[in-house]
Amino acid sequence: MQDIFPQTAARLAQWREQPDVLGVLLVGSKSRAHNDALSDDDLEILLTDAAFAQRTPSECAEFAFEGEEDAKKLIYDAQYTTLTALQQKLPSPLDLDHWPYERARILFDRNGHVAPVVEALGHMDAEFRHARLLYSTINTSIAINRATKTLKRGYKEAGRLVVARGVRALSRLLFALEWRWVPLDHWLEPELQTLDDPTEAGLLLIEALKTDNPEPLRTALNNLEEWLVAEDIPRPANRPKLFSEQVHPTHDAQRAFHGLY
Repeated sequence: MQDIFPQTAARLAQWREQPDVLGVLLVGSKSRAHNDALSDDDLEILLTDAAFAQRTPSECAEFAFEGEEDAKKLIYDAQYTTLTALQQKLPSPLDLDHWPYERARILFDRNGHVAPVVEALGHMDAEFRHARLLYSTINTSIAINRATKTLKRGYKEAGRLVVARGVRALSRLLFALEWRWVPLDHWLEPELQTLDDPTEAGLLLIEALKTDNPEPLRTALNNLEEWLVAEDIPRPANRPKLFSEQVHPTHDAQRAFHGLY
């Protein structure tokens, strides 16, 4: 079923027969067509609140393997949670609470209540998106300037760290421009390839990572300028004013989860 392993499919049939199981989701690499020989089935098992409350923390994870020793392979990794917990993630500003559900496959939905929650989790609110664009633009600019100064001072390792911060800020910007959440770090490269990315900023982002050089980030941000202006992001000459607004105490709440140096 949907490219899951036979052992997973057999376990899925058992979950379907348990009335306390409200739904089963496939997340992770297989849900996003990034699967390879190293991939397993990453599952979320949605229980009723009462059933979940009966489990200890150690009972909220289940793993299945096949093979022995060096040939041992993880088949599925199932995390038990609740539909209520999923619903509570809806207002979360954290990418980790949304990105897995952008492409999640619903393997089982007992009452039809799971699908709308999953769909809503994968959606990015317009107001949140605009704030992310504003902060990510400023964060990228700051990282570029700080990395340039840091490297000129001869602090190579510190400069590498600041370039990495700039890469993270630019990645948040690129995905938000396409109404998407930022992937987990270990899926950044294949996920960048799924963007339309008309300015090819993703390639420059990777180049900055490879070379520990902030200049590809500067080029990428410059190439994005007209797109950003169309999204009501101030041009570079007006960004110092935007920065002053963002660091004002009245913006503490937004800054706490959008981030700002």
